[in-house]
Amino acid sequence: MNKKQVEKGLVDTLWGVFSSVRLSVIVLTLLAVTSIFGTVIPQNAAANLYLERYGEAAYRVLHFLDIFDMYHSWWFQFLILLLGINLVICSMDRLPSALKIVGRTQRLNPENYRRALKGETLKMEGSPAEVAEGLSLRLKAPMATFTLVEEGEGQLLFAEKGRWTRLGVYVVHGAVLLLLAGGLIGSLFGYEGYMNITEGQSDQTVILNNSNATVPLGFQIRCDDFAVSFYDTGAPKEYRSDLVVVDEGGEVLSKRIVVNDPLRYKGISFYQSNYGTVPPESASFVFTSKASGMSYPVDGNFGKPIPIPEGLGTFTPLHFINNYKFRGHAVGATVLGVLKKKGGEEVRLALPIKSPKFDRMRRGEVTVTVGEFENRYYTGLQVTKDPGVWFVYTGFIFLIVGCYITFFMSHQGFMVEVTPDTSGSAVTLYGSVNKNRLGMEMVIRRLTEKLERETRIPERQVVK
Repeated sequence: MNKKQVEKGLVDTLWGVFSSVRLSVIVLTLLAVTSIFGTVIPQNAAANLYLERYGEAAYRVLHFLDIFDMYHSWWFQFLILLLGINLVICSMDRLPSALKIVGRTQRLNPENYRRALKGETLKMEGSPAEVAEGLSLRLKAPMATFTLVEEGEGQLLFAEKGRWTRLGVYVVHGAVLLLLAGGLIGSLFGYEGYMNITEGQSDQTVILNNSNATVPLGFQIRCDDFAVSFYDTGAPKEYRSDLVVVDEGGEVLSKRIVVNDPLRYKGISFYQSNYGTVPPESASFVFTSKASGMSYPVDGNFGKPIPIPEGLGTFTPLHFINNYKFRGHAVGATVLGVLKKKGGEEVRLALPIKSPKFDRMRRGEVTVTVGEFENRYYTGLQVTKDPGVWFVYTGFIFLIVGCYITFFMSHQGFMVEVTPDTSGSAVTLYGSVNKNRLGMEMVIRRLTEKLERETRIPERQVVK
């Protein structure tokens, strides 16, 4: 056995493996099973969630297998690629025979039709040639025209339609390939991340999910305004963001987005995901002297000491916390600061905004209360880029068309046989179909009724 024979044998073996339906079943089963894991196990969650749920040992194994981000793992991409190769080779292996059927010259084989479906036989006046000529001028099968063929003393009318429908399965194959290509392209070149933009500010960097990595957008997203409304229970009812895209030095697009109504630009989608409050840069504080009973509202900036009237010292606001816990109890938004008394002693204060009398419990020489401040929000945007999405959309369209062709359309052939009879001619309709035999029986019955109407048959009887 020479080298060329060995190579040919190896190629034939690989071709047989990749063109087999068994490989398709195996790969589809593996994709289905792994997709169950991807559904049950949360994807791209924080590491501490996995450690708490599965333990350290299981976490290491699952992390090694990329189960926590399996749709972007190398082995999942390999399965998709393997299924794509399998579909391509299966189609290449079987397509030539289908093309021969679709493209060959139309030929009539009467015996094939006589072995197929047969309708009622009708008696008609006139010779076979006269009857056949009349039928050829009047009778049409659905979407097809009958042609006349002579056979001895008899006459044959032949028509067919839907030969091209044998290619429907290959349209489905092409649709699946588009879906797989879209998934691979999105997995390799797409990303999912988030942005937090304070109203009035802009940003051009996306933070990837489950990672500290960042991706530049190539343009800026500015949040001009954010608004939120609440139910009577305090739960958020609706929140929206007014976003502006700034590209190449100018504003190119603006949109008010709400949940499930994103902004899209250059293949990147920005969804309204969440929101939060931004610590204020300044606030108004009210200082009440215990000795005089006087209250003094004073504006100040965070991080800078604020002199307290009557020489009672200084107060420096340090932090604004949205949900502060005081001795294990949540007290809501709170300002943390340091009160420096006139003697030099420092006292750390927690000033809940919703409890203006909270600092009285300290029983100091001065009581501090948070007055007015600017309540600013940031908008949380979920950012997704999927360059393969149009492949997926196109694939779904082709899949619907291919399934309709495959399951609801067929290659149909019709033959009307006109033979001599003692009283004129006998007419019999035959039908052939590659699927949906019951549907063809109904078509033959309707065409037989049409034969009677078109030719005004005076008598109808079954020839046994």
